[in-house]
Amino acid sequence: MLKLNALGKLSLIDEEGRDFAPHGSKARGLIVLLATAPGHSRSRGWLQQRLWSDRGPEQAAGSLRAALSEIRRTLGAHRALLMTSRHAVTLDPSAFELVCEAPPDTGLGGGIEAFEGVEVRDRAFETLIGDLRGRALAQWAQRRKAGPKSKRMVMVRSDARGSPAADVGARLLQNRILGALRQIDDIEIMDAGGAGDGQGEASPDGSPQSILLIRLLSVALSDGVFLSCEIHNGRKLWSDNASVPATMAAMHDSASLDKLALSAVEHVMGAFAERAAIEGAGACAFVLERQAKDLFFRLDKASLINADRLFRRAFEIEARGRYLVWRGFLRNAALFQHRSMSFLDEAPSVTELAVEALRHAPDDAIVQTISSQIEYVHQGNLRTPLRMAQQGVERDPTDPLGWALLSNALTTNARFEEGYRTAGHALTLARHGPYAFYFEHFACMAAVALSEYEQALVHAEAALRVRPDFVSTRRYEVALNLLGGDTPSLARSVSALRRQEPDFTPATLLDPAYPVNTLRRLPLMETIAKSAVASVGGS
Repeated sequence: MLKLNALGKLSLIDEEGRDFAPHGSKARGLIVLLATAPGHSRSRGWLQQRLWSDRGPEQAAGSLRAALSEIRRTLGAHRALLMTSRHAVTLDPSAFELVCEAPPDTGLGGGIEAFEGVEVRDRAFETLIGDLRGRALAQWAQRRKAGPKSKRMVMVRSDARGSPAADVGARLLQNRILGALRQIDDIEIMDAGGAGDGQGEASPDGSPQSILLIRLLSVALSDGVFLSCEIHNGRKLWSDNASVPATMAAMHDSASLDKLALSAVEHVMGAFAERAAIEGAGACAFVLERQAKDLFFRLDKASLINADRLFRRAFEIEARGRYLVWRGFLRNAALFQHRSMSFLDEAPSVTELAVEALRHAPDDAIVQTISSQIEYVHQGNLRTPLRMAQQGVERDPTDPLGWALLSNALTTNARFEEGYRTAGHALTLARHGPYAFYFEHFACMAAVALSEYEQALVHAEAALRVRPDFVSTRRYEVALNLLGGDTPSLARSVSALRRQEPDFTPATLLDPAYPVNTLRRLPLMETIAKSAVASVGGS
């Protein structure tokens, strides 16, 4: 592991204090650009435009290759840090750490410079390095002002009463909640034992702690098991309950249990986010992630742009794979909703973001489930995405998005009935929430695959009542109305879709480049092919 300190002279120091930084100005500039990039990766073209903007494409490409060769030579045994492909250059995040630490001899008055000695005579680079230096110094100043990082701790106390089924219910609910919380970094989990109701205090190293207590109660009744969950931090913040079947198999598949666990996790994270805001630490990564996901589900261009910036900022604060994979998923959503990703900031490709996310966090549930969808949409793979989605849901069964993406993977692998049941489970978890419309869409797709066309229309109409501009569902509505021969309804759905896509006709669904990846695989498309051109609006 090499350490790259953004403050002071540029260096790549190993555990023994040896420096592996290159000496050439362009090679050093290249290291800085990669180390500060989202995902520590940039396209070759982007790098050439910042370091050799005054040269032609071929000459710039040759100069980039020479700089990469110099870096590899200097890295020696650490040369695996530098990863290259035909299109991109990446620093392996598992092989180095970017820090902002003032040199020991720096006084309180400052006199410190970021990326000292990195000078490249290129106007594009000079503009960019000034911004990077300012951000590094601002980050260092913010951390000095903020003091020790607040720790987040969750304690669990479980009480089971009655038959063994109560004990099973308590353990299953606890495992669901803690499994989801373990997907979130920087949360320490412990058994409450004789602890009180949770309070904030200093840890042994002097950093403040945010402590929450989760109380679980499971009571066996004649017709099932009653489950209750409460969250405390010195006072009761939230509580809810659910009734589940008494048999182990039915309890394990209970959507009510999963929904109770999901609600508990959301309130735990909400409490930590509120504490962070009170402490003035609102820029912590998991808070930015929550804000970004809220923006993502709005789906308009401005919201997607802002969500992408928040995910990128979260990754800059804490290099977690989930922030990268969300950026890939966001681009995937832009492609389906707007048929373009060009309005978003330049980043590695969707597939490269997913690969990098898996490199960072191969066991993260949301990284696996979102990567499964990206693998299917952008690589055309079917079996691998199914395995990835299954593994993700096993790790965190409380996430409705994981279940939704698993339903799509099941559907594309011709497991239609299971796909629809799985979509229904996702919808149950998300129902009455602000994003239920999104999961109605997955239920619509799964119902179409099952040839339950009337039920598919019910799901489509439910989604479109909330979000009439949700293009992905509107396309299915057009296809279903086309199939049913309902000319007035078809005309209305085509007219609604044209508000987002003025050139749309039902025949557009047959275009191989049109983003209807799953619909294209279903038997419904054969009927559409026969009737699209003759339909209302087909001319």
